[in-house]
Amino acid sequence: MKTRILLAVVVLALVAGVVYRTQFESADGRGGGGGAIEVKTVAAEVRDFPVGIELPGTLEAAQQVNIVSQVGGALTKQHVQEGDAVRAGQVLFTLDARPAQARMAQSRAALTGARAETAEAEKKLERLKPLMQTGYISRQEYDDAQVAAESARARAGAAAAALDAARLDAQYAQIRAPIDGRVGRIGVRPGALVQAGGDALTTIVAPGALDVRAWLAEADWAAVSAARAAGKVAAEIHPDALTPVGRGAPLAHGELVFVDAQIDPATGAVPIKVRMHTLPAALLAGQGVRLRLLLGKQAGSTVLPEATLQHGQQGTYVYVVREGVAAVQPVTVTHRLDGMLAIEGGLAAGERVLQEIPKRLKAGGKVRLEGERPAGEKAATGQSAP
Repeated sequence: MKTRILLAVVVLALVAGVVYRTQFESADGRGGGGGAIEVKTVAAEVRDFPVGIELPGTLEAAQQVNIVSQVGGALTKQHVQEGDAVRAGQVLFTLDARPAQARMAQSRAALTGARAETAEAEKKLERLKPLMQTGYISRQEYDDAQVAAESARARAGAAAAALDAARLDAQYAQIRAPIDGRVGRIGVRPGALVQAGGDALTTIVAPGALDVRAWLAEADWAAVSAARAAGKVAAEIHPDALTPVGRGAPLAHGELVFVDAQIDPATGAVPIKVRMHTLPAALLAGQGVRLRLLLGKQAGSTVLPEATLQHGQQGTYVYVVREGVAAVQPVTVTHRLDGMLAIEGGLAAGERVLQEIPKRLKAGGKVRLEGERPAGEKAATGQSAP
C-alpha cells in the first residue's frame, strides 16, 4: 500500500515538473515556434525632425494702459462702466476741481498784482534813466530801481506759472482715455478719495494683437539665439499648459519679437515675448497657454513613437525584432515633439521596434509580429498542402 502511494506521488511530481517546464519555456519565449510571443511593432523611420521648445506662457494685451490720476481729489462722477468701449480723449472719471479752480483764482490775482508792480517799476526805471545820465541821481539809486523792476517781473512770471499749474490741475480733474480700447475692472466708485499717482483706477486694453509672455530656461538660450541669428523664429500657441501639446491644431501662430538681454534674478530664466498674428475669439488677456517655439529641423533623424522608449538602470533603450527575437538596443533621445522621438543609436531605417511591451517578454525571447502565423502552423499548412 505504501509503495503504491509513493509511486503515485512520484508520478504526480513528474507531471507537474513537465507542465511547469512547458509553461516556463512558453512564457520565456524560448520554447518552440509556437511559444513565440506576438508583439505589436512599428518601423523606425529616418526623416527630418522638427526641433522645438515648449513652455508655458501667459497672454497679455499688446497695448494696455493703467489709468492713474495725476492729481488728488474726491471722485465726483464715473462716466463709463466696466467693459465699455471707449475712444481716445473720452472722459472716464471726473474729480472735484474746486480746489484747482480756487488756486486758479488766487494765481490770477497774484499775476494781476505782479504785472501792475512790474509796469510801475519799469515806468520808474525809465524816468530815472535820464536823471542818472545827467547826474541828478546816483548810480546806486538807478541800480536799486532796476533791481525792483527785475523782481517785479520775476513775481509776475511765478504768478503766471502758478496759474498754468492750477489750470493743468483743473484739466486733470477730468481723467480721459489715452487710447482706444475697452475698459477693464474699475477699482473706485464716486465719493472715493483718489491720490495723485496712486493705484490704477482702471485699465484700458487696446483691441487687436495679443502677446504671449513666457520665460526661457537658461539651458535653451543657446538654441534660441542660434535660431534668431538664422532668421525669424515662428511660434505656435496651444491650449493652456495643463493640456498636452500636439493633441489638435494650434489656436494661433505668432513670431518671437522680444528676448531680454539678461536673466531675471527672480525666476532664473530669460523673459521672452511672442506677438500673435491672429486673435482667436477663444483667447483673452491673462489666459494661460502653451507656447511652442519652432527652431528648425534636424535632418536625417531616426524617429520613433514615444511609447517605444524603455528606461533602465543603464539608460534608455528599445526592443528591436532581429532574427525572430526581441533584442535590446540602447538609444539616446535628442528631441521630443507631439509624442514622437528623435533618437540616436544603432537603429536602421525600417527595423521593427516593439511599441507595446508584453509583461512576460524578456530580452532575447522569441517573438513574432502581430498577425504573423506561428512557425508550427506554417509547417502544418505546408504538410497538408497537395
